[in-house]
Parts: sequence; structure tokens; C-alpha cells
Amino acid sequence: MKSLFRACARVAVQGLFVALAGVAAAQSDYPARPVRVVVPFAPGSGVDLVARSFAQRLGEQMKSAFIVENRDGAGGTLGAITVSKANADGYTLLFTASPPYAVGPAVQGSSAYDPNSDFLPISKVAATSMVLIANKDAPFKSLAELATYSKANPGKLNYATTGIGTPSHLSVEVIKAKLGLDIEPVHYKSAGQAMTDTIGGQVPLYMPSYPAAQAYLKAGKVKGLAIGSPARAAGAPDVPTLAEALKQPGLEIRVWYGLLAPKGTPNAVVERLASEVAKAAAAPEVVALINRLGAEPLLVGPAEFSTQIREEVTSSRQLVRKLGIAEK
Repeated sequence: MKSLFRACARVAVQGLFVALAGVAAAQSDYPARPVRVVVPFAPGSGVDLVARSFAQRLGEQMKSAFIVENRDGAGGTLGAITVSKANADGYTLLFTASPPYAVGPAVQGSSAYDPNSDFLPISKVAATSMVLIANKDAPFKSLAELATYSKANPGKLNYATTGIGTPSHLSVEVIKAKLGLDIEPVHYKSAGQAMTDTIGGQVPLYMPSYPAAQAYLKAGKVKGLAIGSPARAAGAPDVPTLAEALKQPGLEIRVWYGLLAPKGTPNAVVERLASEVAKAAAAPEVVALINRLGAEPLLVGPAEFSTQIREEVTSSRQLVRKLGIAEK
């Protein structure tokens, strides 16, 4: 009986070693097939362009295709939901921005995914600022004039957003609370339509990311009221920072761009991806694109990125409760 037990134990141990060897071999060969990079925003958005730049570099470095797939919808959470349910093998990744990723589930009353526990952060790669823009014919050209107009015309102003809890929504609600503005959101299904209607005058205000607004500001199709960056943007030097406009030093409204994987993805794969992303982040063409978009290259690795997300989830949920924002 003892000899039989020892024989069975040897077989079990040998089987475990074979299994572990197979996993290790699979991870060392990663990626052995194309990798899907899900972007939960429309093609042409700032986060999409940065994602495609990194996907191209990662493909070249790792000798395998990294294919960007746009899954726009649900305020930027649809793509995250998709990735959270994908196989945790490193072949489906999420390239997203905050706060749709961090705040969306809480604001929308959705338990489809938990931003703290359903993903493994790989790398934060950039940060960008939100900018409050107005239709070029709007009867105000500064935050002070907007406040005056809002008080003189209660209930007559609205602003475009890309959904409840998205940066374009929360950012304006912060300003609205600080200035006591009487303005209401109009929620659009896409950033493209929100921008089109702002330019066309169907809505007078919108607060997209600076990369999304940069070309329209330069062309004079919209006017900038304030930007959430620590300093004025080089491409829009006439647009004051929020800190300047509201006389609140240190006030910033920014979002990050980053890469994440589903929970359960092997640590070796996450570490390999983080290492390759760091190499890609240093590529001149990637840095040039991020700068050209008006964003800031900002590389943060898995451990620190994870900590920052947890802190952001906590602070953002506190903001949501304070502002009383919830999906009806």
C-alpha cells in the first residue's frame, strides 16, 4: 500500500511539473498569436490614437500583431466590461482612460466589473487635461462671463457630455458646483456627436479632453474657457487654467491613459507587457504623438498604477456622492 501511495505521489508530482513547465513555456512564447487591445472609445479620439501608437510599437517589438478594437458605448465602460469577461491569457487587453474606467460602474449603478479587483494594471502611459469649450457664437468668452450669463438666464443653458460619470460630465459638474451655475447636461452616445453639436450650436458647452478639442480651438470653431492642466497649453496659450479662472491654486482636472489586463492574467505576462510598454513609451514617434495631442508622457508601472487606481476609485466615488450624480 505504501509503495502504491509513493508511486501515485510521484505521478502527481511529475504531472504538476509537466503542467508548470507547459505554462512557463507558453508564457515564454507570449505572444504566440495576435493580441486584441480593446479601446472603449470611438476611433480618432485621443485615447484611441495613443492606443494605436503603442499597439504598433508593441507589435514591432514583440513580433506579433496588436490589434486595436473600438468598443465605444455605455460612457466608456462597455469595452471594460468586454475585457473583464475575456480569457485571462494576455490576448485581450484594455487600453482606457479615467474616470470612465474607475468611476463608471459606481455612477451607472452597474456591478458588471470592479475596477479594483477585476483587472491587473499594466502601465499608465500618459495624462491629459480636460478643457471647457463653448460654441464660437456663445454669449460668453470666459468662466466669469458664463457665470454671469447663467445667473441672468436660469434654466436656459445646457452642456454636452458623453455619458453619466464620464470626464466630460464630472468635470463640468465640479465647475458647476464651484460657480453655482444653472446648467443641465445633455448626454450623447459618442464624443463625435457631442463635439459636432457643440460646433453647430445645438449645445453651447462641452468639456472634452484637450486632444479632442485642440484642432477645433486652433481653427476657431470653438472657444476655450478654461483648461484643467497645471499650466496653460502651448497650443492654446490664450485659454486660462482652471486654477487661474477660479482663483484656486492647484486645481486640476486631468485623466490618464493606461493599459490593463483581466484579473488572473499570469504575472509573467503582465511583467513582460510592462517591460515592453516601457520600451515603447521611449520611442520618439510615441512621445511625439502624445505631445502633439497635447497630452503628457507619464510612465507608471504595475504596482504604483494599481495603488493610484485604488486611490482614484475612492476619491472619485466620494465626489460622485457629494455631487449627487447617479444614473436615473
